Amino acid sequence: MPKLLVQAKGLSKRYGRVTALNGLDLQVEEDSIMGLIGPNGAGKTTAIKIILGLLRPDSGEVMVFDEAPWDNPDIRRLVGVVHEKAFFPAHQKALDYLRRVCRIFGAPEDRALEVLESVGLQEAWDRPIRALSAGMLQKFGIAHALIHKPKFVVADEMTANLDPQARSNLLDLVAKLHKEEKVTFLLSSHILPELSKICDSATIITYGKAVASGNLVELYDKFAARTLRVSTDQPEVLAASIRTLSYVQAVDIDSRGLSVRVNEGDEDKLYGDAPSLAKKVGAKILGIETGSASLDELYRLVVTKDGGKIA
Repeated sequence: MPKLLVQAKGLSKRYGRVTALNGLDLQVEEDSIMGLIGPNGAGKTTAIKIILGLLRPDSGEVMVFDEAPWDNPDIRRLVGVVHEKAFFPAHQKALDYLRRVCRIFGAPEDRALEVLESVGLQEAWDRPIRALSAGMLQKFGIAHALIHKPKFVVADEMTANLDPQARSNLLDLVAKLHKEEKVTFLLSSHILPELSKICDSATIITYGKAVASGNLVELYDKFAARTLRVSTDQPEVLAASIRTLSYVQAVDIDSRGLSVRVNEGDEDKLYGDAPSLAKKVGAKILGIETGSASLDELYRLVVTKDGGKIA
């Protein structure tokens, strides 16, 4: 059995009237790249803060490297963090700042250049941090997280606000570091197809609770078997009728038609009901297929209760 670096059970957290986490269960295996995936406001950042020992839950428990993370310097020495919006002293040069960080962690100062080289920023060593592009700044954040040679790195929305090429480069870097440095990663994001390129497992979170978790291939197979693709000339109209069917869990709409998730064992029912409903509302069915939804469509179905668009 793979070793679990993170074990969280029943995490709950409220901010006043807002429920951020609602009984979240989460596990991160050693030597994995794990995706914590959900729409904005799903509770991802709150979960990360609890895992890092920066926030205590109202209820539930979490263990990181088999110990509680709160006020625990032994755990913090094993964990690196990449923030969505990291703030570094803008006037300092990249190498000079990382050398200061080395002194804080008690690491040799030549580790600073080593981590810059590992993220491909060795040519920018003498640039002021303010002169780094958005993509370079995120790489710099990873370099900062690696100074003390952590065994586990947590990255919160690491690719947010980057252009597609910069996001791709950053994910390639994570895959490289995972392979070469043997670092376990927990990556938070609201974009599943992007992370599916490098993650070997994922937990999908919405409304503060894990709604699906496991190997990405297994997750796809599980939900694809219960998902039907309905091509129609009037998706909005037909969706309203299909949502009334008792065995339908969620409906996602796009310009080409509908993705419909149904209860297990009820897949065949839609083949009979959809044409009847279409006839009643004056829509035309162009085709019905099982298990043809994309990973992105499946994600949207999993994280929505009523089939509406997610943020």
